[in-house]
Amino acid sequence: MSIKTVAIQSPGDMGHGVGRVLVEAGFETISSLEGRSDRTRDLASKAKIMDIGGLSNLLGEADVILSIMRPDMALSFVKALTSLGSVQAGRPIIVDLNAVAPATGRAAAEVAEKEGFGFVDGGIIGAPPNLKTGYQPRLYVSGPRAWELTVLNEAGLDFRVLDDRIGSASAIKMCYAALTKGLTAIGIHSMVTARLEGVDEALMSELRFSQKDILNHLEGGLPSMCPKAHRWIGEMKEISKTHVDSGLPGELFLGAARIYETVTGSPLGAEIIEDRKRGNTATEVADLLIAHIQKRKGAVD
Repeated sequence: MSIKTVAIQSPGDMGHGVGRVLVEAGFETISSLEGRSDRTRDLASKAKIMDIGGLSNLLGEADVILSIMRPDMALSFVKALTSLGSVQAGRPIIVDLNAVAPATGRAAAEVAEKEGFGFVDGGIIGAPPNLKTGYQPRLYVSGPRAWELTVLNEAGLDFRVLDDRIGSASAIKMCYAALTKGLTAIGIHSMVTARLEGVDEALMSELRFSQKDILNHLEGGLPSMCPKAHRWIGEMKEISKTHVDSGLPGELFLGAARIYETVTGSPLGAEIIEDRKRGNTATEVADLLIAHIQKRKGAVD
């Protein structure tokens, strides 16, 4: 299959970065921005991603659609897109690069393939692309047509084919995020509790002595988490689903989802990546969350 036109749905923090790489390499890069926020439109414009209007136009223009959105929107997007098959004759490959459970990926594949669409399971590990440094996240993909995406590596992307099974790429994303974002959730608990109990300085000193890697994760991970917490809620629920499907308890990551709901509901949830104002250190994140929790508790009492 010859890939000339790639759609990005949607060009948020990660999506517009991936789109920028494709644009710079000469691929026609498009997106349906109908109903999208001003921020998403601005990011798309900066990346020179072309707005083609309504969702149905993707079917008439795109060879491949890279779905990069909140996990809780991934399956509904596939359903909405494939329902437009009677409007447009095009049947592009849908590449679900979202943080979803393997079962969710398989459900999306069933919906897509029933309507004649190609489908590739995927998962992104890493930060958005950086053209200045050359950094690229790993775009893991799996499924019978996954190999077709490797042509986009010529643009500078890093698609890595796992196997021909739908669900494998989603699985590696779930397992990786359980470790990294799960540790961030645990870090929030530890930092908030240590501050409330007055042992935060002792805790940080002990971490510097015995757990430097964990300390580095907390000092970098807690501040960077704040603008993204709202997206991580659904991801934690998908990790929980993955564990339940594997016969493991699912409560652990439902608890992590609640932590990120708390962050989202606090002043930290209003932060945006390109204009940070609050929560720039792990300690500040903990202090702001303590104030929010106490305020909420006082309102209940």
